[in-house]
Amino acid sequence: MKRRIYHISSVARELPDGFSLVELVLSLAILLVITSLAVPVVVRSLQTYELNSDAAHIAGMLKFTKFEAIRQNSRVSCQVMQQGSSWIVWVDSNGNGVPDGAEPQMVIAGSFTFLPAAAVPDPGPILAAMGPGVSGFTYTVWSGTNHSQIFDSRGVLYYPGGVMEIYALYLGNPNDSNSGYRAIITLPSGAVQVWTSSSSGNWQRVS
Repeated sequence: MKRRIYHISSVARELPDGFSLVELVLSLAILLVITSLAVPVVVRSLQTYELNSDAAHIAGMLKFTKFEAIRQNSRVSCQVMQQGSSWIVWVDSNGNGVPDGAEPQMVIAGSFTFLPAAAVPDPGPILAAMGPGVSGFTYTVWSGTNHSQIFDSRGVLYYPGGVMEIYALYLGNPNDSNSGYRAIITLPSGAVQVWTSSSSGNWQRVS
């Protein structure tokens, strides 16, 4: 009986160990395009977050001043003062007019700062949303000036001059309106509101 021996031959293929230079260049090009598209979006999101955070923090300081006045059963002021190119906001709990270390305080610096009335969109939509009940009050923009907002023992605004006013503080980037604007509004009743607007001026209340 003869045995048949079969010889099975195979052709070995040499597989590449990695990417070719062309594939690597194409991959890097695609990565650069995606990165260039994503970076502006991330930067804008961070700027919006910073602006919202600053506005919320200032509103919180004003509310704390209000409750501190009620707690102390006396007048307490929230002070805003310029220091070089930045601004400091603090609750003057002891009434000495100086930001002491124990008092709540924050510094406004960097891309965003307090803006004067002429640098932001018309606040007409804000006043319209408040209704006719505020028609007799003066709308005063304190942004860009040293000032204080004083609350009395009832938690309402105290006016040394006797004229009841609505106080407004504007925040934004003076060199770039793409992040929009924020307005921190204090009503004579002591209520504090935060409003947001794009560069086109569509003011909307957020808190």
